[in-house]
Amino acid sequence: MNDSDSSDSSVEEIDIKAVRPAPRSRPRQNAVSPARSLSPNSVLNVSGDTASIKRCIDNYSSINSSVSQFPSVVPLNVGGIKYVTRLSTLKKYPDSMLSALFSGRYQVDKDADGNFFLDSNGILFGYLLEFLRNGLLPPREQSIPLYREASYYGLHELVEKLTYMPPVVSLCVKEAHKSQFPNYEEIKENVIKVAMENATFTKIGEVIIYAFKSEFVAKVNTFNPNHGCIVESAHIKCGPWDAPVDEAVFIKCLENDLIDDGFNVKPHDVKKKCRYYHGQSCQKYVYRLAILM
Repeated sequence: MNDSDSSDSSVEEIDIKAVRPAPRSRPRQNAVSPARSLSPNSVLNVSGDTASIKRCIDNYSSINSSVSQFPSVVPLNVGGIKYVTRLSTLKKYPDSMLSALFSGRYQVDKDADGNFFLDSNGILFGYLLEFLRNGLLPPREQSIPLYREASYYGLHELVEKLTYMPPVVSLCVKEAHKSQFPNYEEIKENVIKVAMENATFTKIGEVIIYAFKSEFVAKVNTFNPNHGCIVESAHIKCGPWDAPVDEAVFIKCLENDLIDDGFNVKPHDVKKKCRYYHGQSCQKYVYRLAILM
């Protein structure tokens, strides 16, 4: 046997058969169109520009018999206060939650008289409607509650305009200030609780606060960490934090916040420093707040 015979014997013969294409199935008479397979979730996940998404939503709304249909003039009951407005007014800003609510994709409850019911502050909703109708802003004293209401309904255009009204500016600055400190609201609540407990007999709620921007680290071996530090008398501890502001700013922020809430707060004492020294002084100190109950 030669080399060529040897190589040929190692090759397996393959029988190639023609494969007939599968027969095409006829379209069913009751086949569901692609549009009918859409759901509200799939519509909201459509990629593309705003116009394309809107067309998908309109197509879905027109072919789905279960969606709500709203009249061109809409009677409303908002927290017990009645309004009548155009549907186009409620849908003026398509990206808002209010527009989505009356888009037909959601079921809106009705009261006994057939008015569409919204469980919101009826008075504030009136100011909201005035903005949608005429672009008018509320009186200064209503700017903060309307700012929260507009944020809830996703009316970003109104939120942006309210942001520049003085009360809302002060609120935003105040909230940004408090956000610098960890667990601020929890600390504030604890301060009030301690003040209430300590005011049982004297009606003066004294609270000792140990606030520290960074942890104290001893630099000498002779420093005794168990020296009976002044901070052991503190009712409340707060820190550390990454913001550039120091401990005095935190105490002043807390003090002003309590005053804004209506508490009678005595001006805080100057910080009281620990007197321990053994090769190095202790750098810890406390503040004293007093709330008159």
